[in-house]
Amino acid sequence: MTEQNRQRAVRVFVAVLALTALANGLGNNILSNYFNEVFRIDEVQRGFIEIPRESPGILCMVLVAALGFLGNLWMSVVAQVLVLIGFIVMGWLSPGYGVMLVFMFIHSLGMHLFMPLNDAVSMDLAERGKVGATLGKFKGVTTLFNMAAAVMVFFGFRTGFFSFQTKTILPFAIGGICTAGAAVLLAVLAMSLPQKDAVKNHKLLFRKRYMPYYMVTLAYGCQKRIKIVFAPWVIINLLGQGADTVALLTIVVHLAGAWAAPILGKMLDKLGVRQMLWAEAVYIASSFSAMGLLAGTLASGSFGGPLTWLVYGAYVLCVLFEQFNMVHSYMMRSIALDPSEVTRTLSVGLSVDHVMAIIASPVMGLIWHSFGVQYVFYLAALSALFQVAAARMISQKTSFSREDTP
Repeated sequence: MTEQNRQRAVRVFVAVLALTALANGLGNNILSNYFNEVFRIDEVQRGFIEIPRESPGILCMVLVAALGFLGNLWMSVVAQVLVLIGFIVMGWLSPGYGVMLVFMFIHSLGMHLFMPLNDAVSMDLAERGKVGATLGKFKGVTTLFNMAAAVMVFFGFRTGFFSFQTKTILPFAIGGICTAGAAVLLAVLAMSLPQKDAVKNHKLLFRKRYMPYYMVTLAYGCQKRIKIVFAPWVIINLLGQGADTVALLTIVVHLAGAWAAPILGKMLDKLGVRQMLWAEAVYIASSFSAMGLLAGTLASGSFGGPLTWLVYGAYVLCVLFEQFNMVHSYMMRSIALDPSEVTRTLSVGLSVDHVMAIIASPVMGLIWHSFGVQYVFYLAALSALFQVAAARMISQKTSFSREDTP
């Protein structure tokens, strides 16, 4: 690929990232409020509903192996079509609870399929020697447009333009339109670039060499429950706030993330994977523990008034940890035996992540209900030990042997 073609492809892919971020912000990020206001679920149901929502992540490695002959870009088109189908049903057809779960599964299947493909395409389009910086810039674009979606959600629900009580749920409908645009642009990109990443070997890929990556994705499956489920549920359930407040907090998170992502990307190029894993572990342990302490005090009824702003601040710090996710993809690329294995291994890691997610979500819901909200956050903080272990493995063996080659 010439430099001119690469730059043109980068511009198109940036537009794809912008559209998918808008769709995600208008859809995925308001699901907790959607469940609460439309179906009136409790915290135990909220934990168990993550099973159909997150189980597609386990199927991701199977889909990537089966569809590998298409290449990363055409697989990305398939992913966006699946997301679009889910948006159409949830946005326009007002499904009942059972039907909603089916099409939420389809929507989630597409969303999860695109996750490893997004990282793989991003690294393929990176300038040589600046993979971390490129990942940071792309992450910054995604974060910025997630913030734009949060602004739309905030003003939409605050003014009454958006509502969960109408037949057409506008945030989902607009998300569907954005998803359709992303699918078209990805198809254009696929037709204009040579297909170099198609996989002929459709076997699932597991290597001992990639154990540090599997470990951090296993931990990430637990840690992400805080971002997606339990931190928002503190705001919604314990503080009694609606979608507009969650959206406002999301705006703050994305403002901070748009600033932090490029910095973390440059730090990744400068410091390397090992040091960044240590930094991630310290950040997760401290921010999750602080949120656990505050949420536990809030649940006891002895906490309120202006001090609720501390909960909002802890929420922002907890959700912001996701900016470190680029470290995991960079690590996978840096230890890969062959570039063709990156996408398949990222998909396996995503599946490992979601095995943990499916186990952790209902367990954490039961822990909240039986013992207290604070223990959910303390458990997630403890999972940062996996980042520590992965960092130690990389420091002990920076040059992996090839004896584990299948």
